[in-house]
Amino acid sequence: MSKRNKSSASKKKKAGSLAYQIKKLELRRKGKDKPMLAKTEQQYKKHALKFAEYCKSTYRCKTLEECKSHIQDYANYLTASGKTASTTHTYLASICRVFDIPLSDIKKPIRVVAHNTRSRGRKAVDERKDAGRKVSPRLYDFASIVGIRRNEYLHLASDDLVVDDFGNWCVRVKKGKGGKQQLQRILPEELKAVKAIFDHPADESHLFSKVEMENKIDLHHLRALRAQKMYKYYLERICSEAGYRERLISEIKYTWEQDDLKRIDNGYRPKRWKDCKINGNYVLRGHNRELAQKHGLPVSYDRLALLAVSIYHLAHWRHDVTVANYLLAI
Repeated sequence: MSKRNKSSASKKKKAGSLAYQIKKLELRRKGKDKPMLAKTEQQYKKHALKFAEYCKSTYRCKTLEECKSHIQDYANYLTASGKTASTTHTYLASICRVFDIPLSDIKKPIRVVAHNTRSRGRKAVDERKDAGRKVSPRLYDFASIVGIRRNEYLHLASDDLVVDDFGNWCVRVKKGKGGKQQLQRILPEELKAVKAIFDHPADESHLFSKVEMENKIDLHHLRALRAQKMYKYYLERICSEAGYRERLISEIKYTWEQDDLKRIDNGYRPKRWKDCKINGNYVLRGHNRELAQKHGLPVSYDRLALLAVSIYHLAHWRHDVTVANYLLAI
């Protein structure tokens, strides 16, 4: 066979590979006729490719349609391989979206948030020289105050220190998780330290340099510590400051309305506000309650203070996520 024919055959083989088939897929946002965010699509396809490689080596699958019938087998394989319930769920959620089948159709281990080990306890990585404050003190100190996600620090610029509609100083994340903008609140007494960082950006477009970001600092742990601090802050003001509870409720409802307008603009249905989001206490049960009691932590949390932390510091609206992944991250 000539070199030209060999090259042609190689290209044809590559074009028909499972990797190529996955690469050519055009994923859409759930329930909408819009392309999926590039980063989300990349993550989904990465997990789908690992699944496809498993199908190829185990069942000699040549097409994605052939792979589709082995998703349950892969779920069983992940569990047998020692993957945690949380990791297995993450992999399968991506795969099911790529192959357009309901995740609920796949049998999988139940996720127990109390068993999540992320940013909990001491790990080998914590002992590394590039995991402590010394490796990047500007980033470490800033992250201790702001508490955003690692990739979000990469995109901060010198113009991202702003004031919100309520007069609060905030660090603006132009494009956070899900492509949404987030205004991360900081306290008045923290403004001087934050301004000092913004006054000396790495360059015109970035607050932090690539060198400052090349480390193993547990930024998620600093994010969790920030959430814990802010819960205590809101709770103390709610309990001790006359009129603060009403003011905070007003701010949260306004934020809800603004978010709802954005949802409608993006083609989603409006969501109905429920006062149960801010009234009473969120009480822990099951494994989370046991975890809290084991470490001497509260088993009941003020819903209003929780929601303020969720919205203005973690960029979501869920009490359960805030408690399980941040307030119980010890």
